[in-house]
Amino acid sequence: MRRFQQYKNRFGYWWRRISWRNFLRFATVAVAALIVGISAGVYFNLPVLEPAPSTAPQLLEEEVLAAVVRDQVHRVLEESYPWVLEEPAVPVAVEPPPPSLPNPTEQRPEAVEVVSFDHLIWPVKGEISTPFGWYRHPVYNDWRFNSGVELAVEDDNVRTVLPGKVVSVTSSDTETELVIDHGGGWQSRYRSIEGLTVVPGQEVKQNQTIGRAADGAIHFSLSHNGEPVNPQAFLR
Repeated sequence: MRRFQQYKNRFGYWWRRISWRNFLRFATVAVAALIVGISAGVYFNLPVLEPAPSTAPQLLEEEVLAAVVRDQVHRVLEESYPWVLEEPAVPVAVEPPPPSLPNPTEQRPEAVEVVSFDHLIWPVKGEISTPFGWYRHPVYNDWRFNSGVELAVEDDNVRTVLPGKVVSVTSSDTETELVIDHGGGWQSRYRSIEGLTVVPGQEVKQNQTIGRAADGAIHFSLSHNGEPVNPQAFLR
């Protein structure tokens, strides 16, 4: 029993000696590593780690934002387009072109005569026997449409109511019809006419005699674009 106690004491002494040596070795290594790390940081000038900045957006006032944008634009102009800042802006004055003077050698356009119904004359001297529009036939007693007016003449001469151009002359077993074009889609027709003094294609003037009324009566009508127009609205 005494011998066992001796062995136990010796083992505890030995264990305490080993633990103390290991602690001294560990402390020595830790202190040396700390000194080496501080020396390396100072020598290589390593940056000091700082906490990351806050990512919250910063609100700028309108004037501050305008100043920042103006500075950025000015910096871009200085770096990429310096000539814009160096050369002053020169206003360009644009003068209007001088008015064109008439050339006496140029051919002037021909004046186009405008048809005026304010001076529409009667084709014959006489009175209206059958007006424009629907009427009852005195013989057959049926309703018929009169596209013009029937005139009972006092003078046989038939005259043009407006200037124009003779476009057609057609004849049948009973009567002859003459058509004059006045431009603008207007035409005049003279029916039951004889002794013509004009031919198709001929230019005529206003109040020009173009023939005679047959059997003391004549049919006169106006049309615009092929549609009949009441001539009584224009005859004065």
